[in-house]
Amino acid sequence: MPSLILRRLLTGLLTLFVVISLTFVLLRLMPGGPFDQDRKVPPAILANMQARYHLNEPLWKQYAIYVGGILHGDLGPSYKYKSRTVSDIVGEATATSAKLGFMALLVGGLAGIALGALAGLSRNRWVDGLLTLLGVASISTPLFIFGGLLVLVFSLTLNWLPAATLETPAHYILPVLSLSLMPFSYAFLLTRTSVRETRTRQYVLIKRSAGLSEGVIAVRHILRNSLMPLVSIMGPIAAAIITGSFAVEFIFAVPGLGRHFVTAVTNRDYTLVMGITIVYGVALILFNTFSDILYGLLDPRMRDEAKS
Repeated sequence: MPSLILRRLLTGLLTLFVVISLTFVLLRLMPGGPFDQDRKVPPAILANMQARYHLNEPLWKQYAIYVGGILHGDLGPSYKYKSRTVSDIVGEATATSAKLGFMALLVGGLAGIALGALAGLSRNRWVDGLLTLLGVASISTPLFIFGGLLVLVFSLTLNWLPAATLETPAHYILPVLSLSLMPFSYAFLLTRTSVRETRTRQYVLIKRSAGLSEGVIAVRHILRNSLMPLVSIMGPIAAAIITGSFAVEFIFAVPGLGRHFVTAVTNRDYTLVMGITIVYGVALILFNTFSDILYGLLDPRMRDEAKS
């Protein structure tokens, strides 16, 4: 298992290096620059601003300066928020997105597993059919459509819940419900399919013939073994949710990574885009590694593969 974790981390670091390099180059190739949307300034002042951020240097030198800063823990200054560093902005936004995402992952994941297990274990076609229709509809609905619908119904029409910001606990309800749609849909469909396959396995039939109750068989033998496919895919989903959904955070005016990323791309704020990309890459690597560890603990075959 330690060798497996080490291989995953080394592969992740290599992937992160490639992502940083590609993002750095592609941002410079995009039309426009970080100061194009500002009011017109004299050429001398514009040259000083570019020199301050090393934008007048050759591309390879800009890259070397930026990577050197990353190795020293410095993500650089923001081109638009001149009084704040990228580290400060990303740190605050990551805390907000992580808090919102964790709640959405918990709500969506638990609801998806519960309803997926109910649909997979149910012998009533109507129950299974209605729940499956719910799961297919949830995975087919874009988050920005679902979030906008929630605002329309619960904020504008019924006036039950606030539509934006995170000032009170009530402000969290609609963003959390919107973000939970993704983990709910994947958890539901994977759990339902896996439960329906597992309940016909030979060892389950043997346990049933031995006189074990259906509840014990469902929890200890069917559901437990059905969760392994879900574990393998929840890493990327958790990283995407916890680091922030761009559309949902923009709709609900949540000051998280997603909203900052949208505004940073619009403003050509190179360093802020790079900082958010690095946070997302690190989160994806860590969650994938954690998924592999958890999968290895649940599946003995992974431990045997790691030993060999």
